[in-house]
Amino acid sequence: MRLHKVYHRFSLFSLTPPLLSPISLIPFSSAPSSFLSLKPTRSLSPRHSTPTTTLKSIKAMTTTTSSRFHNLVPINAAEDGASAGGDNGSVSSSSAAATTTTVDDEDSALGGGYRVPPPKIRDIVDAPPLPALSFSPQRDKILFLKRRSLPPLSELARPEEKLAGVRIDGKCNARSRMSFYTGIGIHQLLNDGTLGPEIEVHGLPDGAKINFVTWSNDGQHLAFGVRVDEDNSSSKLRVWVADVETGKSRPVFQSPDIYLNAVFDNFVWVDNVSLLVCTIPLSRGDPPKKPLVPSGPKIQSNEQKNIVQVRTFQDLLKDEYDEDLLSTMLLHSLFWFLWMGQ
Repeated sequence: MRLHKVYHRFSLFSLTPPLLSPISLIPFSSAPSSFLSLKPTRSLSPRHSTPTTTLKSIKAMTTTTSSRFHNLVPINAAEDGASAGGDNGSVSSSSAAATTTTVDDEDSALGGGYRVPPPKIRDIVDAPPLPALSFSPQRDKILFLKRRSLPPLSELARPEEKLAGVRIDGKCNARSRMSFYTGIGIHQLLNDGTLGPEIEVHGLPDGAKINFVTWSNDGQHLAFGVRVDEDNSSSKLRVWVADVETGKSRPVFQSPDIYLNAVFDNFVWVDNVSLLVCTIPLSRGDPPKKPLVPSGPKIQSNEQKNIVQVRTFQDLLKDEYDEDLLSTMLLHSLFWFLWMGQ
C-alpha cells in the first residue's frame, strides 16, 4: 500500500508538463512480479485509475483547455494590438465599420426620413380596405365608397385651431383630420339579390378627396364635397353633384371662389332638385392674427374660499382672440342651388 501511495503521489506531480516524461518512462512492464503483485486491485480502490488512463485524461484535459482558450489573449496584448492595428483590433474595427456602413446605407436610401417595412408587410398594410356602403332612400341602389387604408402624413401634420372644444382646419374651413373617400361606385340592387354592373362616378379632378356624400330625396342624384391637393396641402371644399344613372358629376358653382363652410352644417337637400349650401362669404377676409401682447392680465381670485366643483372641458376659449377667430370660422353665407340636370 505504501508503493501505491508513492505511485499516486507521482501521478499528482505529473500534472505539470516537465514531469510527464519521467513518469511515462517508469518501466512498469519490466518490474518484478512481486512489485506487480503489490498493486491494488480495481475492486479495492475504485477511485484510482491506471497510469495510462491518468495520462490520457491529462492529455484530454490539456487539449480541451487549449481548444477552449485558443482565442484568448492577454489584456495587454489585446490593447497593444488594437492600438497598433493588430489582427484583433483590425477585425473589431472592420466589423464595426461594416455595421456602420450598413446603417448609413439604409439611412441614405430612405433619405434620413421614416423607415418603411419590407414589401410583403407594406403590401398588407397598404391594401385597400372594404368600401363603406350607403343605400338609396328607395333601397334600390347602393353606393360603394372607396377609401385608402391609412391617411397620408400630410393630413395628420396639418395645423389645427382648438376653439370651444372643436378642432378646426383653418385652411380648409372644416374639421381637422377628416377622413375621405377616393371614389364612388354605384350598383343597382337586382330582384334576385345580386348587384348590377358598377357605374363609376366620373368627371372628378385627379386625387379628389370626397366627403359628405348625400342622396337626394328621390335617390336620383348625389351631392358631396371635394377637395384637392394644392401646394402640398388640401384646398378648401367645393360642392359637387352627380347623376346616379350616368355617374356624371360637376361642381355646383362655376365660380372658383365659392367654397363650402364645413365646420358644422354644410349643405342639405331641400327637395329632389335643390340644395341649401353654407359657403364662406367672399367678403370675410383673412382670419385675425394673434396679437403679440395680450389685451390685459389674467386675474384669478378666490377671496371667498368657496369650493366649486365643475366639469373641465378641452380647448375652451381663453381670450378675445379665440372669440374673434371662432366667429370668423363660423361665418357663412347661404346659397340656394336648383339642380335641373343642367
